[in-house]
Amino acid sequence: MSGFVGVVVSDPSLQGQFTQVELRSLKAKFVSLKRDSGHVTTKNLPGLMKKLRGLHEVVLEEEIAAFLSESYPDSDQEIEFESFLREYLNLQARVSAKEGSAAAGGGGGAGGRKNSSSFLKSTITTLLHNLNQAEKSSYVAHINTYLGEDPFLKKYLPIDPSGNQLFDLIRDGVLLW
Repeated sequence: MSGFVGVVVSDPSLQGQFTQVELRSLKAKFVSLKRDSGHVTTKNLPGLMKKLRGLHEVVLEEEIAAFLSESYPDSDQEIEFESFLREYLNLQARVSAKEGSAAAGGGGGAGGRKNSSSFLKSTITTLLHNLNQAEKSSYVAHINTYLGEDPFLKKYLPIDPSGNQLFDLIRDGVLLW
């Protein structure tokens, strides 16, 4: 009888940074790139990394290539899956640090990128879910429509979709995400 093993990563500290769902998704994308290109090098990795959660619309492909060239000066150097995971985590940390310093300094660092609110931080992962304005507006409209007549929520509704009142109500426990 065989059991489900999932994606195994030899480094336990690296394994602990991702859920099995995330590892399967990342492994599938990595294998697909390897199948399409024959092998994965730091030259063809920026295109894949640009599409990953936490990096999409936050960092440019050129910035990813520059970051990878610091660790891998030879752009034709083949990279293995675990090295890819490490570089992904390192890049996320660098992006988070850059966004944090831009926010602390009064901002301009995000340039023309879309504003988003991070609402998910977990101690076992470095991934963030970014909620864009359109998603937030849709969610607020849904809440206002379906919960607007609730006697308990009357004093909190309607929620303004352009502000952060939604997140205040979630933080205070009035609404559960």
